[in-house]
Amino acid sequence: MTNLDEFPREDEAGTGIKPPAAVEIIGLNKWYGAYHALHDIDLRVVTGERIVICGPSGSGKSTLIRCINRLERHDQGSISVGGLELTDDPKRVQATRREIGMVFQNFNLFPHMTILENCVVAPMSVKKIARAQAEELARSFLARVRIPEQAKKYPGQLSGGQQQRAAIARALCMSPRIMLFDEPTSALDPEIIKEVLDTMIALANDGMTMLCVTHEMGFARQIADRVIFMDHGRIVETAAPANFFANPQQVRTRQFLNQILR
Repeated sequence: MTNLDEFPREDEAGTGIKPPAAVEIIGLNKWYGAYHALHDIDLRVVTGERIVICGPSGSGKSTLIRCINRLERHDQGSISVGGLELTDDPKRVQATRREIGMVFQNFNLFPHMTILENCVVAPMSVKKIARAQAEELARSFLARVRIPEQAKKYPGQLSGGQQQRAAIARALCMSPRIMLFDEPTSALDPEIIKEVLDTMIALANDGMTMLCVTHEMGFARQIADRVIFMDHGRIVETAAPANFFANPQQVRTRQFLNQILR
């Protein structure tokens, strides 16, 4: 099994150099054909930091976080996770993905597997954990997201909120250092959004490093260390929640907030 710790890094002890960021992005550019999806993105996320990324549809939010675990390949610039630069080397890609959990908009659970089976398949196949240990781990995380009684059910038997909490538990079973959320509540009915947000808040309060693409501004106010606003593939503004909502510096940010908060 390959993980980030197996790759060599420069010894930083006594040098005064900052320790590796959880995620560091420098000069990131991404194109889809002639369409320039991400423009010169610079972002440093420290361990334990909670980042909320917001912006209009098509602003590059999801593309940005999908580049972090190589679901999308960036064209220029660099992405480093835990001090290891993400390259085309398959071993590096695999090692990086083992450190990152991702929760998608549409759950992405295997419909033919029970919730418990969904949770144990990756630890068993990727980390080579014995089934009994994997099931114990899965049940502990299903309890953590408050759906232990759903372990033997199939995804189609669960509500949307329960499925999304199962997806979070599945990601946690890989013991990630970083969690990425790509609009995790956008496919849910309004009355069940809170149960998913409560699960994410609990993770944030436990110190998990998180990058979350969302339009849930109440969630951003409550848990974010920083809010990042993107538009047309660029980071337009980044600030602590209090400043972001009370005193946005950019006209485009003010326009966006006026639309979604009215």
